[in-house]
Amino acid sequence: MIAPGLLALSPLGWQAITSVLILCLAMAAGWAGYRPVRSLVLSQERLYESVFQRKLLLDIRPRVVTILSVVGIVALAIIGQALTRSYLGAVFGVVAGLFLPTLLAWCLRRRHLAKLEGQLVHGIRTLTSGVRAGLNLIQSMQLIARDGPPPLRHEFAHLLKEYEYGIPLDEAMDNAAARIGSGDFRLLFAALQTHRERGGDLGETLDRIGESVREIQRLENRVKTLTAQGRATARWLGAMPVAVMAIIYFMVDPEGLVSLFEDPLGKLIILAIVALNLVGFLWIRKIVSLDI
Repeated sequence: MIAPGLLALSPLGWQAITSVLILCLAMAAGWAGYRPVRSLVLSQERLYESVFQRKLLLDIRPRVVTILSVVGIVALAIIGQALTRSYLGAVFGVVAGLFLPTLLAWCLRRRHLAKLEGQLVHGIRTLTSGVRAGLNLIQSMQLIARDGPPPLRHEFAHLLKEYEYGIPLDEAMDNAAARIGSGDFRLLFAALQTHRERGGDLGETLDRIGESVREIQRLENRVKTLTAQGRATARWLGAMPVAVMAIIYFMVDPEGLVSLFEDPLGKLIILAIVALNLVGFLWIRKIVSLDI
């Protein structure tokens, strides 16, 4: 039975009680979600540290990237809400803000790796020239660390710095191979480790490694050329819905596009478009992704 005092409350009193209940629920939700959110943030910061500091050798603190990511998420949510006048646009903005830092780190990583692999043959030639000029392996690596093109010289300088700090050369090369994450570099360092164990003509060994790396890269470039059309189709497929919606919003019928986000059936249509587009994009990428 409801107390008579509660029935006599004014609308302002009911509003105050409702506000207190909402505040309590928000505090409870924050307390319950603190640990999962903290674990997610820490895992993302470990990813940023691995990509920016260990792989790209950049002096960027992971916490700075996290703060910028939060600012970007809020900004994209506000922009999505303003453009669509619907919470669905804000949700899309939040999702885009969540994936954008990881996508950016992945793109930087791929670009850095492609540049390193393109410079590897030149680095092997430098090692071969140094060895045949009478230098040992460490001195030949110092030539790359001093005169090689970036980022190749940065990687060899980091390898030699670990060696100077007391880490065995084989372990330093293993660390470099894991940090770079390239099969060509793993092949080079594995061959150098095998030569250190068994001996032989290092110059001839480096020549064979250089020929193998050149052949592998030639085949990889051939595969990229043959699958270029498929990869371009996947990129255009992923960008087409956004491009079409931008054209409709700015040039054709902005009110009609906004109503699509406000109508329940329109929201279902948008979700179906996004899901089918994502499936098609991943399907094409899977077809054209070939390992040699």
